[in-house]
Amino acid sequence: MATVILKRCHEYDAARLQALLGEAMESLDLPALRPGANILLKPNLLMRREPDRHTTTHPAVVEALARLLAERGCRVTIADSPGGPFTAGLLRGLYESTGMQAAARRAGAELNFSTESADVEVPNPCRTHMLTVLRCAAEADAIVSVGKIKTHGLTAYTGAVKNLFGLVPGMLKIDYHARFPDIDDFCGALLDIAGWAKPCLSVLDGIVGMEGKGPSGGTPRRIGALVVSDDPHAADVVGAALIGLAVEEVPTLRLAREKGLLPVPLVLGESVEDLAVPDFRRAPVEITRRGILTDKRFARLVRSHPCVHREKCVGCGICQRSCPAQAIELRGGVPHFDYKRCIRCYCCQELCPQTAVDVFQPFFMKWLR
Repeated sequence: MATVILKRCHEYDAARLQALLGEAMESLDLPALRPGANILLKPNLLMRREPDRHTTTHPAVVEALARLLAERGCRVTIADSPGGPFTAGLLRGLYESTGMQAAARRAGAELNFSTESADVEVPNPCRTHMLTVLRCAAEADAIVSVGKIKTHGLTAYTGAVKNLFGLVPGMLKIDYHARFPDIDDFCGALLDIAGWAKPCLSVLDGIVGMEGKGPSGGTPRRIGALVVSDDPHAADVVGAALIGLAVEEVPTLRLAREKGLLPVPLVLGESVEDLAVPDFRRAPVEITRRGILTDKRFARLVRSHPCVHREKCVGCGICQRSCPAQAIELRGGVPHFDYKRCIRCYCCQELCPQTAVDVFQPFFMKWLR
């Protein structure tokens, strides 16, 4: 059994956040957060976005956690590897735009600018025995996952476990999508990353989440919740429930249950029912991946696919460079998709800075959920 502390919180007030998170952490047994420990704080920093767009973990949550860890005598490093190229210069821009630079300065934490990686072995793997991760993660004494509650076009939901995909350096994430085009295989690799990282603490920023076309093109939606747990899977059970998603509707959770990795969460604090948002808009998710219709003869009729809004597209080419299947060609500065090669990972939609890439669904999909 794992413990999940659910707190009601509607604003990103620094003092309030520190008090709520401190209370939650005192309720958990967290021996890894000992004096002198080197702790890696892993927020969700998907791309260069201002905090008020709610694509990334809010810096106020990260700052509050960093302060609490410092009070315990821990050495805190904030680190992430977003999608795309991984350089020190790009990290500087990322930390500045997402508010992490200012948060780290106020909390006395360090920011990771190293692009070095390390190969690590996965215990009891689901899909892969070896991982390449950020060296700072491999050298940390413990990892804290600080995710954001959002919908996701590939995995339906992103939270504590999916957040740890950012421990994989830069463009190597594209290789993972190419190696594991099947949703269960990809989510199995996500479970392997979480199994190696073993975050001692998982926090979900659900004060304002993202609904609809997440994880980057959706709409901010106030949930008013903080989720704190000693287990990332248990945190995700509660985080998903807050936005109306059951375990079987989130492939990482479904697979974790099948593999015996999903503990029964003991929820303390607020009740999920009191904080849940019943009309939270879901992401457009591939219908054949939801187990509703899997017959290959009909798959082409119901498959979702990426498409571009030409009026938004600036021809930056990020979608093309981020495509694991090399299914995108720029013609006249506009992306064109080869749907026979497309593996429906939606990296193009996730990483488009202009939200110009959308996921098209046949009109009748809403009746086949």
